[in-house]
Amino acid sequence: MRNFILLFFLCLEISVSAQEFDSQKFSKHVHYLASEELQGRALGTDGKEKAFIYIQNGFKEAGLDPFLEDYTQEFDLKMGMAWVKAKNIIGIIEGTDPFLKDEYLILGAHYDHLGFTKDKSDYFPGADDNASGVATILELAKYFNQDGHKPKRSLIFIAFDAEEAGLLGSKHFVENLEKSKRDQIKAMFSFDMVGMLSTNKGLDLKGISSLINGKELVDKYAKDLKIINQSKAIEERTDTESFGKVGIPSIHVFTGLKSPYHKPEDTADLLDYEGMETIAGFISQLVFDLGNQAEINAISSLKSLQKNPNKIINPFRVGLVGYYGGGYHNYTDEFYDAKSKDVFSVGLRFSYKFTKIWALTAEGLYDYNTSAWPNGKFSRQAFMVPVNIQFGNVGYVKAGAYYKYNFSGKENGEKLDFENKYRREEWGYNIGVGLQYSKYFVEFTSRNSFQSIYQQGAKVIPSAFYFSIGYNLW
Repeated sequence: MRNFILLFFLCLEISVSAQEFDSQKFSKHVHYLASEELQGRALGTDGKEKAFIYIQNGFKEAGLDPFLEDYTQEFDLKMGMAWVKAKNIIGIIEGTDPFLKDEYLILGAHYDHLGFTKDKSDYFPGADDNASGVATILELAKYFNQDGHKPKRSLIFIAFDAEEAGLLGSKHFVENLEKSKRDQIKAMFSFDMVGMLSTNKGLDLKGISSLINGKELVDKYAKDLKIINQSKAIEERTDTESFGKVGIPSIHVFTGLKSPYHKPEDTADLLDYEGMETIAGFISQLVFDLGNQAEINAISSLKSLQKNPNKIINPFRVGLVGYYGGGYHNYTDEFYDAKSKDVFSVGLRFSYKFTKIWALTAEGLYDYNTSAWPNGKFSRQAFMVPVNIQFGNVGYVKAGAYYKYNFSGKENGEKLDFENKYRREEWGYNIGVGLQYSKYFVEFTSRNSFQSIYQQGAKVIPSAFYFSIGYNLW
């Protein structure tokens, strides 16, 4: 009988442990946050204010203490001609160790979204992006504030505002935190779109290897959960970016762009709530272990960034770039120019950032350049190497020189004579402007030769203007 009673309580303990997370609770959070009542949670709307109240009450019910004077960190944003209030929601669970409790792990998720469509006929529910992440930190807050679940280090929970406006909530938190406290943040987890585990066929943990033993923790607790991305690179398109820039190991917990991303179809009925339960269970074990380690160490590149915030991490980048535009010939000895024809270039871009605003770029391109010609068209195919100095960050200007080797061409259908008549090699200059967001960039560029297309005789200077788009592979 005694053995039976012991077995009964053992089974009961296992059962209670298995029920620490409940998929129905995740579903409840998401269905409310993504409901029509909240109208897409856009900045400056009643819907986002309702989301704020819901999350703040969730933090209180979970027993979190305010991290600041209260749960709210307000800041002002300008939208068009109007100023609006944005609000981060911040709570803390104090660690159990008298010394390590002064070190922090952050679990965050943004709660704002896009609001109504342009014609106001529909709204963006933002179920996966990012009601799913908010639901996860709410349930993790409840879990970690139970007896026996609190780690030695303190846990800070943050619902970030204004992520969709440019990661502004996380940026405000990092920039306005006392340096002494910021230096005590040992790792940050951003739960941004975690509702599609089964569809994604695994979980991304980009940035987990920015922790020295990150992969070891994954191997220890992932078990049957497939982890797709375990890189050391810190994601730049979610709230991890703001923390990574100051040298804090930052992990993007993510199940891919499998939902109808930034569309009105991103609804609560599509999410995998059992998958969210699985993710929360895995993360709770990993964070608890991390919170109890004697030391948490970042990789060397992040450590050096903590000492020198202006240092560029991974300054060397390689990307793909494509140009399309119009080319023409400038007849400098005459009073006219040739009409433009289509031109394009495609190839690889290599860049090196010396500082946050200065960079050197070099490209290896296949170039097809043309111009109108009497009774037809003049065209050349070339290998081109433009080299530019780039100044700026998000918006930038560039200027430099290019070298071009023309390996074939035609004049009104006849092959060009590069041995006796036309110039095979060409030098010129580039000028342009561009915009960069995360790994993508767009530019407007003008290329102008220093030399005539002819080896001798008339001066006919090739010029071209381009629109280009590119993507940095790493």
